[in-house]
Amino acid sequence: MLVLAPSLVNAHARLVRSEPRAGERLATSPALIRLEFSEILMARVSRIVLVGPVGDTVELGPVDSMGSHTIAARPAGSLTGGTYRVHWVAAGRDGHPERGSFSFTVAGSHPAAPGAPAALAAPIGVSGDTAASDNPADAIAQGRSMTIARWLGFLALFSVIGAVAFRFVVLGRLARFIDVGDPFLHIASVGAATYGLFASVALVLTTVIKLYGESLAMRDIPLEAILFATGWGWAWCAQLIACLIAIVAFAIAHRGTRNGWLMAALAAVVLVVTPAATGHAIGSDQALLTVPLDVLHVLAGSTWLGTLAVILIVGIGSAAKTPGTVSLGARVAAMINAFSPMALVCGGTIVATGAFASLLHLEPLSSLWTSWYGRVLLVKLAFVVLLFVVGAWNWRRIKPSLGGDEGVTALRFSAKVEVSVAAMVLMVTAFLVALPLPD
Repeated sequence: MLVLAPSLVNAHARLVRSEPRAGERLATSPALIRLEFSEILMARVSRIVLVGPVGDTVELGPVDSMGSHTIAARPAGSLTGGTYRVHWVAAGRDGHPERGSFSFTVAGSHPAAPGAPAALAAPIGVSGDTAASDNPADAIAQGRSMTIARWLGFLALFSVIGAVAFRFVVLGRLARFIDVGDPFLHIASVGAATYGLFASVALVLTTVIKLYGESLAMRDIPLEAILFATGWGWAWCAQLIACLIAIVAFAIAHRGTRNGWLMAALAAVVLVVTPAATGHAIGSDQALLTVPLDVLHVLAGSTWLGTLAVILIVGIGSAAKTPGTVSLGARVAAMINAFSPMALVCGGTIVATGAFASLLHLEPLSSLWTSWYGRVLLVKLAFVVLLFVVGAWNWRRIKPSLGGDEGVTALRFSAKVEVSVAAMVLMVTAFLVALPLPD
């Protein structure tokens, strides 16, 4: 169950079958070019281009949806004898575009088809008979900046949610046991608001970069179609609006206003949902199950690791700056005691949601070591196991030693290790989501 915790998800729309089939020799001109994919498609941002025997672009009718997984286009006329190549671009509801091509042959002689309209005349940059390579070296070369943007986006998202969880859960629990007039609560709350503000700005930047990368990947699709004709686009807009609300909310909360934190919590709720709405979960045929699982998975992970980062970066420093007779060790121990039950619940939720999602999506186990996707996933699993080991060490060995200042030093080190491992998990995840699942 622990090893399967980070779920294997339906990743990218792969071509499952076609009519005509790849390499097929037809006696007559086909009446229809039909493509069936592994994921639910967004037909408005999918394209089919047919290239004739002499490199001319053959005119096709509009691309129509023939079911949730299938698109098709009709040649405007009969095809002459020769070998034809079909180039396709398809995007699932997760917003990830895939490209590929295959060829078929028409025997005999038929009237030539008229030329293509300008909208389809531009060639699609694909060669070979498959989609883009799933080799990680190719993926890095083709999208290094996008991988970094996704990684920074994950870090920023976890930080925003962590700041909200720190304010309402950790400081909320502490307020029950210490005087609400204790300056520590105010200092820590203001520090968390500052932290959340910077994280929200970073999330805005990575969100815009994601749209730029998406528009490059779908360069033949108008931007308004990407934004307003796809579920991915609407979810992107929701995420951007939530980021802007979060910036305003944290700025207000920085002044000590509770209403600012309530606004930040509302923005955090939207941000928890958007990864599922712009990722692989929404593209599954079992979206009614995979989307809630993904939302819980993100919520649990960001609440656990994001809050721990806030404690490390903001909470301990706030405790050190707070005047009074209470020692630094005592304040830090109180924070960790307030955080620990939440972390245990979140860890269990991550395992449960990840394992359940894996049961829904797991391909044959051999793909873990026979494909690039599986090998990269094994790297992620190794970091996840290490993350749980470090977390268990902090819970069982470091937490009981808190109370004195020497315990704080040990906590600083172990928490840095835990947060660093978590950052590596997110880095591998940012790379993994760009790889297609093995066939």
